[in-house]
Amino acid sequence: MLPRKLRNSLFDQLSGSTMRPFFTPISTKEASGLQARVLEQAERDFFVNGAITSHASCPELMAGLWVSGREVALVGDHLPAWLKKAMGAALSQENRCAYCEDMLLSLTHGAKENAVASSIRKHDPDQIQQPDVRDKLEWIRAAIEADAPALRRPIFSNEEMPEAIATVVAFSYTNKISDFTLDGSPVPDLARGAALRAFGIELEESAAMDLEPGTSIDMLPPATLASDMAWAQGNARIADSLARWAGVVDRHIQDILPTETQAHIRARLTEWQGGHPPLSRAWVESDLEGLTGLQKDLARVAILVAKASYQIDDGLLEGLVKQGLCEADLVKLGAFGAFSGARRVAEWTAQAFVPAPATAAPGTRALSQAQ
Repeated sequence: MLPRKLRNSLFDQLSGSTMRPFFTPISTKEASGLQARVLEQAERDFFVNGAITSHASCPELMAGLWVSGREVALVGDHLPAWLKKAMGAALSQENRCAYCEDMLLSLTHGAKENAVASSIRKHDPDQIQQPDVRDKLEWIRAAIEADAPALRRPIFSNEEMPEAIATVVAFSYTNKISDFTLDGSPVPDLARGAALRAFGIELEESAAMDLEPGTSIDMLPPATLASDMAWAQGNARIADSLARWAGVVDRHIQDILPTETQAHIRARLTEWQGGHPPLSRAWVESDLEGLTGLQKDLARVAILVAKASYQIDDGLLEGLVKQGLCEADLVKLGAFGAFSGARRVAEWTAQAFVPAPATAAPGTRALSQAQ
């Protein structure tokens, strides 16, 4: 295993190697203020990666991604952290985010859950011997479609529910924003399984960390939880994290999108039931009726990020840069699209939720206590 500083530097460089040319990663040495706080804590509690550093031009949004990821996915609570990362890998696969899938599979290997990681990579749930783990992975895979029957199975207890749905939000956002700022995974297809296991060995220390809850939340200003995220109220830490994150996303989008355009985008997402649209981007044009000029172009990118981020390419972003958008503007637009899409997925997931009987909870608690 490599020394910690060398390992962090290697993963930072590797994960940033596919960053699109419109975004400039930042190193810990270059960072200041809020950027430095985020990177220092990420380096200590996890590892610095391209998804985080691609937000550097807007430090509050950089903090939003880190705070949500840490408090939702990296901190073990009613659900163990390793399981949430495995759930994130399965969701990333469904969302076609190769970068996120590979990072999270490596972390699942790092938690020494090799059979789980292999089963996700190969789409072979029979490799997993724990029925409750299989059920949870099936549930989060189903989250990409509002009418998926698996969402209505009693998989999680009422106590676990805020954490489970917040995991959907955190990783849906990370999938969408990673497709926006990064162009694929740096892991080569050749011997991919072996490469992910090797990365997992280097990430064992990160995967095994038992993080103190709540230590990142004060990076963001206090905010009130929006009504569409009322499902999070059963877990005060998660509700506070999501409220603060939503607050900075909603505030920063005011810089580039008029209220009317924001409302238009949200209306189109309210109608969205998930799934994968056609490969051609022609489908998005029907969502843009009534918009013209730059606002139409901005809305096109935001809706693509929200609904099918894997259809984003450099040409779309280059077109916005030619119309005067700077790097921070692009980050704000991408964050708004990604977060709006993630909120919508969480909304239908919460509406479908059916609590597990009280006697079903100990299986998951045993998983948590074993880590």
